[in-house]
Formats: sequence, C-alpha cells, structure tokens
Amino acid sequence: MQNIRMLQQQVNSLITQARHDIYSISATSDPTAKQVKLQRIWDALTSIQFLNDLLAAHAASSNAAANDRPPINTMASPTAASPAVAVPNQTFTIQDLANYDGKNGRPAYVAVSGVVYDVTNNRAWAAATHFGLVSGRDYTQEFASCHAGQQSILATLPVVGRLI
Repeated sequence: MQNIRMLQQQVNSLITQARHDIYSISATSDPTAKQVKLQRIWDALTSIQFLNDLLAAHAASSNAAANDRPPINTMASPTAASPAVAVPNQTFTIQDLANYDGKNGRPAYVAVSGVVYDVTNNRAWAAATHFGLVSGRDYTQEFASCHAGQQSILATLPVVGRLI
C-alpha cells in the first residue's frame, strides 16, 4: 500500500511539473527554452503513463489474487500517442535474461527497473551492445546514472516481460 501511495505522489508531482512547464511555455518567447520545456513535458507524460501502467498491473494482480485467477495479459504495442505499455506476464530471472544476448540469432533483451525490453532492432543497440554494455543483463543502475528522467527512451522499446 505504501508503494501505491509513493507512485501516486510521483504522478502528482509530474503533473504539477507539467502544468508549470505549460505555463512557462506560454510566458516565454525563447525558442530554446520552449524546446527544453516541451521535452520535460514529454518525459513527464511518458513517466505518468509508465506509472499508470504499473498501478494498473498492480490492481489487476490484486484483483486476480482476490479472485484466485491469473492476471490478464494487457500488453499493448507502443504508439506515438501512447509510448509506454503494460508489462506482459512473461517473467525472467537473471539467468534467463542472460540467454537473450543477441548472439547466434537470439534476440537481445535488457532489463531496467524490473521491466525486460527487446533491444534486438534498436539502432542504439547495434550488434547487441550499447557503449560497452552487452545485452542479456539488468542495467537499472546504469540507466539511472546515464538517463535520469528520460523514461521516454524506454517507452520506445518493446516490453517483453518482467525481471523477478
């Protein structure tokens, strides 16, 4: 329950930030400042969608547990209008994830914050590597240190499951 409250507080904070940025855009004529604000709004909306999907997945699993049924797979493909997607029911251990290294025709997967993404066809992950990182691993810490506040990057990747 405390995690749910924390997610709700994060959503409210992002909404407040986006409202402030929208007001700031209307009050400035500097095109560079407008572009920065628009990117922050985009990132905030992407994060809100991601957090909403986490809350929905939690609600679905809570309802399923209460009804003693497996959760419904609500996976959707990303679109420009809705870049974040719900996490599918497929689960991976660290050992499972290591098998998705992009070698010998295998897909290339990486995990960030418990979500497993398919980077097989992503240009930034050519040859299943990205700036010295190899696919088949959990990069939660690395993503946080290099791409803090840039959830929109993850929203462009297909979600294939979750890391347990």
